[in-house]
Amino acid sequence: MPGEGKNIKEKIVRDSTSQAGSDSSLGADVISYNLINQNNQNEEQDSTNEDLTSIEEAELERVRTIIALSEDIPDKFTGWGLLSVIGCFFFNFNTWGSNSAFALYLQAYINNDLFPTASKTGIAAIGGFAFGSGVIFGPLINYFVGILGIKTVAIIGIVVQLAGVLLASFSTKLWQLYCTQGIMQGIGMGLVAIPSVIIVPQWFKGGPGGKRNYAVGIMCAGSGLGGIIYNIGMEPILRQHSWRWALRTQAIMCAVLNLMAVFLIRSRNKEVKPIYKIYDKTVYSIFGSQIMMLWEMFTILGYVTLMYNLGDFMRSLGYGNTEASVVSTMVAVGIIYGRPTIGKIADYIGPIQATIIASWLVSLFDFAMWIPCRNYATAIVFAMFEGSLMGTIWLTMPTINGAIIGLQKFGIGMSLSWIAVGATGIVSPVIGIALKADGPASPTQYRHPAIFVGFSYFAAGLCLCILRGWIIARNRLAKNCKTESERLQLKVPIRTAVMEMLHFTGEKV
Repeated sequence: MPGEGKNIKEKIVRDSTSQAGSDSSLGADVISYNLINQNNQNEEQDSTNEDLTSIEEAELERVRTIIALSEDIPDKFTGWGLLSVIGCFFFNFNTWGSNSAFALYLQAYINNDLFPTASKTGIAAIGGFAFGSGVIFGPLINYFVGILGIKTVAIIGIVVQLAGVLLASFSTKLWQLYCTQGIMQGIGMGLVAIPSVIIVPQWFKGGPGGKRNYAVGIMCAGSGLGGIIYNIGMEPILRQHSWRWALRTQAIMCAVLNLMAVFLIRSRNKEVKPIYKIYDKTVYSIFGSQIMMLWEMFTILGYVTLMYNLGDFMRSLGYGNTEASVVSTMVAVGIIYGRPTIGKIADYIGPIQATIIASWLVSLFDFAMWIPCRNYATAIVFAMFEGSLMGTIWLTMPTINGAIIGLQKFGIGMSLSWIAVGATGIVSPVIGIALKADGPASPTQYRHPAIFVGFSYFAAGLCLCILRGWIIARNRLAKNCKTESERLQLKVPIRTAVMEMLHFTGEKV
């Protein structure tokens, strides 16, 4: 009956009001649905004794689904949620963590003149391929996850990464390293890392009071611990036995630990029902997605340039391989304590605000400490500061994606981010080496790369300021939207977004 349907709808909206406050997108949905009730009151009074119309039933079911989806998120560090965080921690340990050891191999290739006909930028391109060749295919990997499942795709990635690094240890020509240590390893890491990013946000709530950023921060700390283990562990093997045995050891360690991690993870795809598509015109075309990609590109330009060149910077100061390895390891130490801490802060002040602060602090330390650095102690402190802050993108990128795109199309939004990260990651090591001054070792050799990194992070912070204004303006306009699709298709006037950017309201975004 009409009156009965109205009571059911009002009860659902009333019971869900408190839950809506903890999730901005859910709040917008419930508010917009409440407006629909008010607009339809007169029509219901005049209707005959018929059941709910198909439109009302569909809208009612949508509200039920949204409320149930939010209420069902455990948001606890227990059970499969905790195990999934641990599993994804080890995925990061053996992908981005192990890849940070490329700085050791880069210097071995260059300093030992293993490829005399190759330029330094040509050798540095190996690291670019390793970093970006997998993640640039993020949309395709996301599609395969929808067909094969997260665990199957991750296992395929583990096998490809193992094969790539093992084959690299037998390489005798530069193009062979491009194909193995570069492209094959990169694709393998992408097949492991991209699916893992989807899992943790499904187990923890975002917004004030939620634990999503903290959980993602713990997950991302795996790359820091991995950076320590692989930098410290591979350096003596490389020095005493050769780079070939270092690669073989690294390959076996990564494969064994990643296979263990596969058994620890579990997704909530049955509850969330994510959409896996290669291309979505709406997601790709909205301004929020585009400015987000710009932020990611500026950040990765600075991140990879700094990560891959800090060890060689120590050699430009006159220090040896041991000191260079220690400084590179200090970046990883900073990651371990920095990312969970920033994740916790982001849960309180908002991920965009936290990332803006982190980006500008990286820029500040870069100009204030890297350029004038002339001794070992300063380099260690600088590496720890930068390590704790420069990778903030890895823990806030999923949350910011969710704020722009929503949970159901979250994978599509992340695929777009992986394109930006992968494309920029491929060219970043080459840029860093190209900016380094030629000639004998000198403290000023890395002045231009340092300036480049500083301005990259400063520009990344500016992009996030614009994105923050756009999200606030979009959320206010979205109060009258009936569906998430309408919310994504909203056109936010540039003037409105700029005014929100310039007018600090204290809103947590």
